[in-house]
Amino acid sequence: MSTLGLVQLLYAALAVVMAGLGLSLRVTDFARLRSHAAATGLALVLQMVVLPLVALGLTVIFRLDGYLAVGMILLAATPGSITANLYSHLFGGDVAFNIALTGANTFLCALAIPFLGSLALAHYVGGGQMLPILFDKAIQTISVVVVPVLLGMAIAAKAPRFAARVDKPVKILSGTLVIVFSIAGIVKEWDTLVTGFARVGSAILIFNAACLFLGFFVARWAGLNRRVCMTIAFQSSIHNAIQAIYIGIAVLNEPLAALPAAVYSITMNIGALGFGMVTAPRTRREGAS
Repeated sequence: MSTLGLVQLLYAALAVVMAGLGLSLRVTDFARLRSHAAATGLALVLQMVVLPLVALGLTVIFRLDGYLAVGMILLAATPGSITANLYSHLFGGDVAFNIALTGANTFLCALAIPFLGSLALAHYVGGGQMLPILFDKAIQTISVVVVPVLLGMAIAAKAPRFAARVDKPVKILSGTLVIVFSIAGIVKEWDTLVTGFARVGSAILIFNAACLFLGFFVARWAGLNRRVCMTIAFQSSIHNAIQAIYIGIAVLNEPLAALPAAVYSITMNIGALGFGMVTAPRTRREGAS
C-alpha cells in the first residue's frame, strides 16, 4: 500500500473512532467551552508563536539549513492533528475542548503556514518562492472531526443506554487503531525513518519533547486543571504532520522539506502514548475527587 493509501485508510478509521467518541459527549460539554477562553488563547499562542520559535532555535543549534530547515518550520507551523482528540479521549483529557481547539487551530494555521513557510523559504533557500493558502486541507480535517462527532452525539441523544454500553469497547478500538497505525507507519517508512534520524533525529526528538512538556507545564503554571493541561499537551505535540509532508512533496517538490515531518509523524505517537500512560492515572484521580 502506498503512503497516500495508508493516510486515506487512517482518515477513514479516525472518522469511525470520532463517531464513537461523540457517543460520550453531550451538548452541555461544549457549553462549558465559554470558561476555556484563557486556555484557548494560551494553546494557540503556544502552537502558533512559541513552537515555531523553538523549531527556529533547533535549526540554529543543529545547523540545519536549506530545505531541511524549511521542513522544521513547516512542521512547527502545522496545526494539531485529529489524533490529538483521540489521545485526549483515551487518557482523560477534555475532549470537547480538544475538538473545539482543533477546529480553531486548523483554520488559523491555514493562514499561518503560508506566511511562516514563505519566510522560511526566503531565509533558508531564497528565490522568492511563496506557499499557497491551503483552506481545502483545513476543511478536510474539520470534516473528519466534526461530522462524525455530531453523528455520535445524535446517536447518544436518541439511545443513551447503547452509548454507555459501547463506550469502553470504543476506547479499546481507539487504542488499538493508534498502535496498529503507528506500527504500520514505522514498517512502511522504515528506510525513510532510518535516513531521517541520521540527519534530523536529535532535533526532532527534542522538538517533540518540547511540544509535550511546554504544552503541559506552561498550562499548569497558568493554573489550569490537569485535564485541560493534558489536552493542550496533546494538541501541541500531535501535529498534522501529513500536511507538512504534503507541502514538501506536492507543493515544493522537495523530499528534504518533508523529511522532518515524516520522522516526527512516528515519534509523536510514541511520545504521546508514553506521556499519556504516565500522566493519565493522576489526572483521573484528580478528576474523580
